[in-house]
Amino acid sequence: MKDEMDSLEVRAAVRELKDLEGGHVKKIYQPNEDEILLRIYVQGKSNKMLLFRVGKGLFLTEEDKDNPMKPGDYVMLMRKYTGNARIESVEQHGFDRVLTFQLQRNKRSRLIFEIFGKGNLILEGEKHILVPYRSESWSHRELKEGRKYKFPPERVEPFKLDLESFEEILEGSKKDLVRTLAVDLNLGGKYAEEVCYRLGVDKNLDRPEKLSEELYSELKTLRKQTEVDDLEPMIVRDSEGEIIDAVPFPLAQYEDHDTESMDSFNRALDLSFSIEEEEEEKQEEAGRLERKLESQKRAVENLKEKEIENKVKAELIYQNYKRCENLLKEIKRARAEGSKEKIYSRLRKEEDVKQINDHDQYMVVELKGEVDDEDISENVKLDFRKDVNENAQHHYDKSKKSKEKIKGAEKAIEETKKEIAAGEEEKEREEKEPTVKFWFDRYKWFISSEGHIVVAGKDTKTNEEVVKKYLEKGDRYAHADAGGAPSVVIKKGEKDEIGKKTLEEACQYAVVHSKEWKRGVAAGRAYWVKPWQVSKTAEAGESLPTGAFVIRGKRNYMDDLPMEAVLAETEYRDKKKVMCAPSSALKDRQNEKGSSKKVMFIPGKKDINEFANEMSDYFRVPIDEIQKVIPPGDVNIVKKEG
Repeated sequence: MKDEMDSLEVRAAVRELKDLEGGHVKKIYQPNEDEILLRIYVQGKSNKMLLFRVGKGLFLTEEDKDNPMKPGDYVMLMRKYTGNARIESVEQHGFDRVLTFQLQRNKRSRLIFEIFGKGNLILEGEKHILVPYRSESWSHRELKEGRKYKFPPERVEPFKLDLESFEEILEGSKKDLVRTLAVDLNLGGKYAEEVCYRLGVDKNLDRPEKLSEELYSELKTLRKQTEVDDLEPMIVRDSEGEIIDAVPFPLAQYEDHDTESMDSFNRALDLSFSIEEEEEEKQEEAGRLERKLESQKRAVENLKEKEIENKVKAELIYQNYKRCENLLKEIKRARAEGSKEKIYSRLRKEEDVKQINDHDQYMVVELKGEVDDEDISENVKLDFRKDVNENAQHHYDKSKKSKEKIKGAEKAIEETKKEIAAGEEEKEREEKEPTVKFWFDRYKWFISSEGHIVVAGKDTKTNEEVVKKYLEKGDRYAHADAGGAPSVVIKKGEKDEIGKKTLEEACQYAVVHSKEWKRGVAAGRAYWVKPWQVSKTAEAGESLPTGAFVIRGKRNYMDDLPMEAVLAETEYRDKKKVMCAPSSALKDRQNEKGSSKKVMFIPGKKDINEFANEMSDYFRVPIDEIQKVIPPGDVNIVKKEG
């Protein structure tokens, strides 16, 4: 997981957070001691949730947060001064990890997020500090109510340095190269190492001024990548598939890691920081090992894909040897003769030339050929600095490296399986009371009339999870033919093949939990497909947001599915549960278990929170157990039994 944001990453995040300018602060929450959550309404874009992980990061989040029913004094004061305040501007202070939100209500005020050390969130009025998250004092400044706010001492802003000033810092430094870049030039450790990595120089070099021009050029490249309108954000995973970082653009130091492109840097930050919370919630060793095993399996699959992908690219280069050779010759001639503009312009008109990047010295070409008796077409990157053989060998080497990593990863999988088996044997020897919490409690769920577990996502993140983690061979996938619907996975489990009755119940469940419920329609339409038809791979030139999938092939539609649901007591592994499901799923189960309490409801006008409170009392369970399973909208109770 990610520990903190660097100054450069704050700069990149601010470019996206500027979309909040013109929005209004509607409410402030404090989900826990180290998190502050701001709900911001931006006209035309609905509500945005801005999460401040105190001292670590600030970003938009899609995470569901459990907010205390009674807010504390700090939150109440913040609400008093900021309620419905308009956000005039969002800025980074210099090149520090400090962000300011200029607010306007009756009077001007300013929210100041300090994303370093222990962190702080200060609300400053026109003359002095109104509300500090924590009161602190140093010799040079005090963060206390009634005192004038002072920023921390300013540090070097590397992107504003000219070459002469840059060289002066290098010459005056007594540190090695990486520490000079990280500390004296305020790049931070990660991006200091990135500069060294890109230039291929020893980071422990004692006399960095010898490379001043090359270093300065790379600094300008970092600035350009940080300040472009369209960032290339991604999350980075380790060999076990766990997210370890989020970056605003590709880093050379992560070339051999598994990465996943994201549609925004804020979303990448959200995923990388949220892992911490998820890990803290899951403390049982057995659960940890299962997650580890799933991550290791995903890592092997990713490595296998990369092995094949790079091997195919290498073979396509050789199959198109003459074309690649001619293109590289044209590029070299253009660069040598100074006629780049003319030749590049002509080459870009070629149908197979997809991109020419003069700065990073590569071009992307569509190559076609036959690999393993299949017609293949791939976009392949050709490095200007290499000849055809060297470009092909580069992909062969990457394929070979992936193959070597697969062996180590598969060995690690076997070790994890042994650990899980040992834990299960110990569990069988001990007589323990079964736990009320099951794996599916993390999601929306029900058990079908035929005994199959059906799970659905609660939000974009869990929509992604239920498919990636749990959709397997023999299972089925269902989705409502409407917007705002969850991904639904029907688990085959140890039961017989999934029958038509379960498929119909799952499709109805998808409709009930879609946004169609709020519209108050009487019935809806949904479909089901097999696992191989569900893909995260978008069409060429397109990308998919988190929680979205592409469905390929025939969809099996079901029409006129009733917009109704039932809450009832049931049992699973001798534990009482309150389940929300289509009535047909509960009928037989209730008869078997002898339960009698049952409430049927449809879309209506009864407030959903009032309904949840009533059902909490009726079934004698905590209100959150009801809130987690019911549909997203107000209701009418049709029938109440038991």
